[in-house]
Order: sequence, then C-alpha cells, then structure tokens
Amino acid sequence: MRAAPLTCCRKSGEPYTRHEGVEAEIAHALGMSHTVWCDQVWRIETLVHLIRLRRRDNDPHVLGMLTYQFFERVKPIVDRWSRGYGTADREEIQIAVANELGDLLNESPPSRTAEYLEVDAATVVKQATLRAIGPDRPKAREFQSADRDEDGQYTQSVDRLASEALNPVEQLLAKAEEEAGGALRYLNAVTDPRHREAFILRHIYNWPLKDGPHGAPTLCARFNKSDRQIRTWINTAIEQMRAAHGAES
Repeated sequence: MRAAPLTCCRKSGEPYTRHEGVEAEIAHALGMSHTVWCDQVWRIETLVHLIRLRRRDNDPHVLGMLTYQFFERVKPIVDRWSRGYGTADREEIQIAVANELGDLLNESPPSRTAEYLEVDAATVVKQATLRAIGPDRPKAREFQSADRDEDGQYTQSVDRLASEALNPVEQLLAKAEEEAGGALRYLNAVTDPRHREAFILRHIYNWPLKDGPHGAPTLCARFNKSDRQIRTWINTAIEQMRAAHGAES
C-alpha cells in the first residue's frame, strides 16, 4: 500500500515527490490499523499525510493525537529560527506559526506550500517562522539575511529554500509523546484562531487579561478587546475542547 502521489509541481514543472523514507513510513502506516498510529514516532512529513487522512475520514480521536505530535515536533524548529528574541516575542511567533501551519493542514485541495509539508516540512516551518518574525521585529535582520538570494533579495519561495534531502537534525528532534492525555491535543477543536490564541496565552503562558505588571503584555492590549470579550473567547474555546473530549470518550 502506497500513498497517493502529490498533485502540485515546482515552478520548473517537476512534480513534487516525497522522500523515499517518508514514502516507506506512510506505506508502513497504511499496513497497520490507524488506531495504533499514535503509538509510533513518525517523521513530520509522514505526520502531515496521516493527519490529512484522519481529517478526511472524520476521526477526531486519532486526528487530535497526531496533530498534537505534529506541533510538538514543530516547536524545536520554530525555537531554532526565533532564537535571540524575548519570551513574549517567541510566544507570539510560536502562535503565529501554529496558526499558519494549522491553516495549511486544513487546506483542501492543498496549495503548493501546503503540499510541500509532505516533502520538506522543516523548510516550510522555517519560512513560516521568518514570516512571523517579520522585517520590523528587533533582531530580525540576522534571520532574514540568511535567506537572501544571489541578488541580495529576500525570498519566501518554497522552491528556493527546499533541500534535496531530509534535514539530518530533524531525526534528533523525534521524541516520545510526553502528554498523550493532556488538553493540548484538543486545541485543533477550537475553530476560531483568535480563541485558540487567547486560550494558549492565558492558560499556558499565564498572560493577564488586563492591568498586568508594568511592561508585561496583556490580552486586552494584544487583541484590542475588553476583558469580558476575551473571557467569552476563552470560554468558547474551553467548551469546544470539552466537546471534542466528550466525543472521544
């Protein structure tokens, strides 16, 4: 059993193809019950393909577990390319990247960038991180300069940054799932990215709603909304996560 071929092409017209190791992992996964996929350690590219299969088959239990594993594997890559920024900046970058990757995972049919997650996920994550950093954030210059082309121009093209082999460092990032039963696995059930971000900042990073310590970021300032509105967002996120948990139980 093999995965269906990718449908997008490079700018040169050459079709996208997965690396042999990814194809082998997907074939191995398709040969076993999907109920045990979450017990394995997969490459990020393999996880992307399996997540799309579970979303297509409307399987919220395995989908949530695989999505959690995917974002756990993505975090070290984002940390690497956002090194040197303050805690608040890095949290903001992590959330922006998570939202962009979540959109790419949900695209149907997938765009070139979305499909390239199955070819070289580390490059897509790197580019998303650089976009989240932006040209005006302090210290962004050192990251931006690493990806200038021969003419000195910064590019976000997937093809330009693509490697012909999987990043060997990626293999060192594999680790066992640390909190299989934790609430983070249900974050994909939150439909509004603003609600998801507010929940993460409040309950994971302990941002105050308003009137925090001098100089500390607050949720009201972040979203330019009242504390009542943000509480409503967070409660909505919690209810959606509870519903996902109930559907899984």
